Amino acid sequence: MANNVGQTASASHAALDSRNEASVILGRNVTRLRKQAKITKQKFALMVDVGRPFLNRIENGTADSRLSVILRLAEALETTPQELLTDPGEAPVQNAPKRHARLI
Repeated sequence: MANNVGQTASASHAALDSRNEASVILGRNVTRLRKQAKITKQKFALMVDVGRPFLNRIENGTADSRLSVILRLAEALETTPQELLTDPGEAPVQNAPKRHARLI
């Protein structure tokens, strides 16, 4: 039984690490694109309808942002949610062939 608990905890840590990594990537991209657009944090917070402290947490990579917030960030920065969530150091994702489940 202890083994199952250890596996569950390990899976939880992996999911948490993945979420934290996504938050850090989001924060870096939001900061970079906001600065490129020469938008102050105060003005940007108003544009996306979030409080300045929450915007600070987003840019620091410590916020767990909802999809609705990510969509507003992308719209305000004239980009896509995918770009905000993709590490700029990674190769761009190519259009992979679509696979569909078959019902038999």
